Amino acid sequence: MDETRRPDIAGQLAEAEARCAARGGRLTRLRRRVFEFLLQCGNPVKAYDLQDALRIPGKRMAPTTIYRALDFLIGHGLAHRIDTLNAYVACTDRHEGHQPVLLVCSLCEKSVEIADADASGLTDAALAGFLARTDSIEIKGACKQCAANAQPGTP
Repeated sequence: MDETRRPDIAGQLAEAEARCAARGGRLTRLRRRVFEFLLQCGNPVKAYDLQDALRIPGKRMAPTTIYRALDFLIGHGLAHRIDTLNAYVACTDRHEGHQPVLLVCSLCEKSVEIADADASGLTDAALAGFLARTDSIEIKGACKQCAANAQPGTP
């Protein structure tokens, strides 16, 4: 991760605790570990990779346990699911009701969240009577680094 963009993990964990409490939820030890891992990675993480990384020696952790923690984090605005990668990232924007735009690199699979309170302006879906089933918009392409390193004719 770029040192200039290194998140204040302790601060974000404290903020997440307060946010959950304000909504009547609780950031349990497992939910906290999942959120902290997402913050530390900074890149999209698949649920099974989370399961492996958070496994306690000698104990079996069911995939549903991880999915429940992820669902809780998403429901409380602390994480996003990247459908195109079937992976999860920590939310980098903390204001309520935002609809993020997730830029996903097709080459290295890194993602960047662009928080835009009015991301609905990117599409006319609502005007067309389209009912969106996702809380984010994903745009796939090539990140700046991959685009600079790509050979001519490479996507």
